[in-house]
Amino acid sequence: MFGRKKEKEVKNLIFEHLRKVEEAILKMKEAMELYIKGDYERAKEISYQVHLLEGDADSKRREIIEKLHQGAFLPTIRQDIIKLIARQDKIADRSESCCDFCISQRPEVPEEFKERFIKLLEVSVSTFSPYKEALENMFIDYKIVKEKIHSVNTVEEDADTLEWRLTKEIFSSNLTLAHKMHLREYIFHIVSVSDIIEDAADALDIIIVKQKF
Repeated sequence: MFGRKKEKEVKNLIFEHLRKVEEAILKMKEAMELYIKGDYERAKEISYQVHLLEGDADSKRREIIEKLHQGAFLPTIRQDIIKLIARQDKIADRSESCCDFCISQRPEVPEEFKERFIKLLEVSVSTFSPYKEALENMFIDYKIVKEKIHSVNTVEEDADTLEWRLTKEIFSSNLTLAHKMHLREYIFHIVSVSDIIEDAADALDIIIVKQKF
């Protein structure tokens, strides 16, 4: 019974961590949309909220690790859960990094590319939705988890395609090389969010394959 109680506590903490990460990534999306549209001051305010949420998520991550060290779950699965939470936590980290990049370096997005930057942002962030559904079912339904992980991979591929096309268009434009490189770095920050979500989904997949909860 004691072990079961600890496992339940860890499960609840995992979902609490997920909610903090979700808040961070959605706030990042809001901030970046405002930034691209030219509302720098409001984007800066919301970026600070992302910073605070990232800190909250990190605190939850440490709490989960402490509970695991106290004996929740079997030793064979503890390390896999720690890896999963570390990757999940990086989603909030990348969200914060994306905001920090814009607020500190202020890349100038030309008018003709704004809609495509916003579309790339939307697709990159949308990778989180199927990941969230997968994680919410990790202790419930193996089939749903596998389906949602596949959806994560599909959406991430869509983000990669948009990244390639936008990068090609930017480097085919008449912008200066320095400007092109700065925009390329901004693109990297946006798509790195979907990349790390896919990494988290892969970590979840490993747990499911090993345990089939």
